[in-house]
Amino acid sequence: MFNPKYRILLTSKCFPLDRVVCLGTQLISIIDSVKDFLPQHMWYGADVEAVGKGARKYNLNNIQLNVIGTDLQFIKYCSEIEQFIWGVFLCIDSNFSSQNIQGIELETEDEPFRSITCEGTLIEIRAFDTTYFGIYSEDLELIKNLSKIYRVEIEQIKS
Repeated sequence: MFNPKYRILLTSKCFPLDRVVCLGTQLISIIDSVKDFLPQHMWYGADVEAVGKGARKYNLNNIQLNVIGTDLQFIKYCSEIEQFIWGVFLCIDSNFSSQNIQGIELETEDEPFRSITCEGTLIEIRAFDTTYFGIYSEDLELIKNLSKIYRVEIEQIKS
């Protein structure tokens, strides 16, 4: 079960050249920052509302997780997105089969954090209402690396 212990929030302060948050280019920079620190993995998405031609192509607007693919495929998808209105993206260890993902549905986020019980999840990235990217993980070293890059504080999540 994915039970993240750490969270960072990337707001407009983290992207000084942009006036808004949740741009496709910003998510590409996050992917580039984490991909080399992770074991073999695949990306999945759900509940995505976005502006751009890639938004319709992948059709990730339902609440079930759908495969996006490798880092390169995810980056290509993000390059076709102008801005994410919201969305959930999971990076899942390749040792966990897609059968573990089938049927998993997201719930409405009505708390600052609620976990997705998807075994094998390495990192969860949430684009939230064009306000911030929330990044959640159990891996403190991964979160530390991201917090240094984006100069943000790490929040410890209470279980």
